[in-house]
Amino acid sequence: MKYTRFIKSSFWIALLACTSNVFTACEDDITISSENNSFGNIEGNFGYVKSAAGAKALTAIAINSDKHGTGHLYFELNKATNKDITVTFKVDESALNTYNQVNGTNYPMYPTDKLSLENEGITTIPAGKRKSSSVELDIQPGGTIGTTYAVAVSATASDGIETSSNNESYIYLVTPQATLPNTEKGRVKTICYIEVNNENILNAGEYTMENSKKPFFDIVNVFAANIRLNEEGKPYVHCNPQVTFVLENADKLIRPLQQKGIKVHLTILGDHTPAGMRSLGDEAAKDFAKELKSYVDIYGFDGISFDDEWSNYEQVGGHPGLVVPSQEQYSRLIYECRQIMPDKQIGVYWCKQENGEPSINYPLGDIEGKDVNDLLDYTVFGNYNLWNELSHIDKTKQCPYAINVTEDNFYPNSVYLSKIKNEWGYFAIYNLKASKVYSSKFNEIGQTLYNDNIIWTEQVYGRTDFTPSRSSAIKDYNYYLGNWKISTAQQYNWTGSKWENKFSKMEFNIRIEENIKNESYYVYGWAPYGKLLEQYPLTMLYTNSDTNPLSIPMPQVLHYSDATDPLMWKMCWATPGRTANSWTVGGKEGEFRAILNSDGSITLKPFPFNDNRNCTAVPYCSNDGGNTWLYTHTIFQEAHPTGLNYELTKQ
Repeated sequence: MKYTRFIKSSFWIALLACTSNVFTACEDDITISSENNSFGNIEGNFGYVKSAAGAKALTAIAINSDKHGTGHLYFELNKATNKDITVTFKVDESALNTYNQVNGTNYPMYPTDKLSLENEGITTIPAGKRKSSSVELDIQPGGTIGTTYAVAVSATASDGIETSSNNESYIYLVTPQATLPNTEKGRVKTICYIEVNNENILNAGEYTMENSKKPFFDIVNVFAANIRLNEEGKPYVHCNPQVTFVLENADKLIRPLQQKGIKVHLTILGDHTPAGMRSLGDEAAKDFAKELKSYVDIYGFDGISFDDEWSNYEQVGGHPGLVVPSQEQYSRLIYECRQIMPDKQIGVYWCKQENGEPSINYPLGDIEGKDVNDLLDYTVFGNYNLWNELSHIDKTKQCPYAINVTEDNFYPNSVYLSKIKNEWGYFAIYNLKASKVYSSKFNEIGQTLYNDNIIWTEQVYGRTDFTPSRSSAIKDYNYYLGNWKISTAQQYNWTGSKWENKFSKMEFNIRIEENIKNESYYVYGWAPYGKLLEQYPLTMLYTNSDTNPLSIPMPQVLHYSDATDPLMWKMCWATPGRTANSWTVGGKEGEFRAILNSDGSITLKPFPFNDNRNCTAVPYCSNDGGNTWLYTHTIFQEAHPTGLNYELTKQ
């Protein structure tokens, strides 16, 4: 059936309430992609008004203080024609009124004197093509902070292109914002890259400086959208479902960080296609820069970060618009971005090649008389825990040292951090995770870079959460209270004639109770001397360390002689003697030290390893003030735990 302008308006209002990408109460999903052929097989020629960057209807554009906002609109035909089609967009308050009427909403129109369309809203769909180039909608500041406005834009097309009676409109929401705070806390800025496939960018906002109260992170990078080629061979931004989730919820994920003064950037990464930062020809670079601008403008990003990895540059042949890869073409892309986004930040993430060859995945050279150093805001060297720098970029624009905080065994390099503080402009952290506790190591970084500690709220967000909860990764003093099971892989067993160190599992239960709040505990039930320890428990120290939170000093006095019990009791390292009731004090003064493993489990280990790995814990008594020690128990044949690992499991 043809869609013609003769269909009754009342029918169109009912139809569009269910099917239009604007007039819909159920928010029709639009895939974040440059491709959408869902209506190409319908008879007749007609078109839709759409937003660039795959934005859904009612996407909110933030207006920050005195800065302009920008929408990007284009017109798409259901099928190409054999002639150029002129499309004229207009701001259309009547379309908004219709939307409000159909959906029971009451969005006020943004002041129309603050709205204007690029080139008076006129654009062209070239013959043989289905899409027009995009037209920018300029939104000047002028609304009231706290009010959610709307802007409806409709379009008409020339040469007999049939449109619906209300011409298909697109609606943006507009949300004026207060002036954003300044995060300046020193000469060094700290960047955080977050893998949004698994993590939530809001977690970066939970770290602040103790004294200045400013955010620890200055820039958060959404990692990552991809550069791909469409069916016409043009580069476009591809977003997987996880990145799309961030974009579609920019008001709940991006805006809260910005309201704290944190800049939010979108990282662009290669994606196993010939398209990449180094392979775009001049026109392709210009087109891709315009595409990037639409994402920055519509979703309110503060900048773009490029990561030139995973592109198949060996396949550029035969793709119009692509050229032989070079660092100069990378600079061309940076130049084009800077030309149309002069007030946005542009960063580059670079690293060594896997084959050991010198790194080439950063921009180099002059473009149109502009040095790439003047075009960039920052660079990050991404081979974690190593140091490397670029000779053609100012030190104040470089991060020559970054760390990956995915694993527990990362250690900030104080020498490198001090160098950054004294001479360089940026430090970077990769892949902040909600499942980790970073307090002590972040404090090392904060003290070195800013002479300040970093305070964590202990609140975390799951990947799709908009409200936080207390981190389950926090193992504070209270966490260790209660009943625990200890498992060892080795034990001493009496064979009838000797003690034998057997590699067989031994399990026993202990109980941990408060001694001095936030400082120490009492430990009851250590096998096989649970009865004695009910009377004289072990003392365990709480160190509040991210990696080694607990310590049971060895040896330690359990009881000093008094009127009730004149004997002095002491827990010591010991090894088996020759008889069932003899043990020899041995080992070296040390501790059972708790290790927090990367999977969240906890292991007690005897320290020092080599001296105490074959020992077990045995209590001795003394009746002469500790001059001589005796083993007086009748636990002759019970198993004793030993070995390198005492695994703790909370009961």
